[in-house]
Amino acid sequence: MSVCLRYAKDLDIHERFLGFLEVSKGHDADFLATMILNFLQQSKIGDSHVIAQSHDGASVMSGHLGGVQAKIKNKFPTAIYTHCMAHRLNLVVVDMCKNIKVGIYLIVLCH
Repeated sequence: MSVCLRYAKDLDIHERFLGFLEVSKGHDADFLATMILNFLQQSKIGDSHVIAQSHDGASVMSGHLGGVQAKIKNKFPTAIYTHCMAHRLNLVVVDMCKNIKVGIYLIVLCH
């Protein structure tokens, strides 16, 4: 699992890749949320004011009762959940490609 941080400083938006988490030993919401929260604590971010979180739309991540986002929201009540835009874009591209009948190439660039 990759962890990225987005923050504002002096009205400028910054985004930083923080690292990868080894999550092959568990894929349930409790395990994944614990890994994320431990990583934030070790990175000295765990005491910061987290106001948002973004994950893919899988129920283990997005579930409003028992998903990772709900467990992180228990620790950071203001951390609203948003479905990751990169994952949404991927879903759109996959759906579009299912309907293309001729040899057309679709190139999507993300920044």
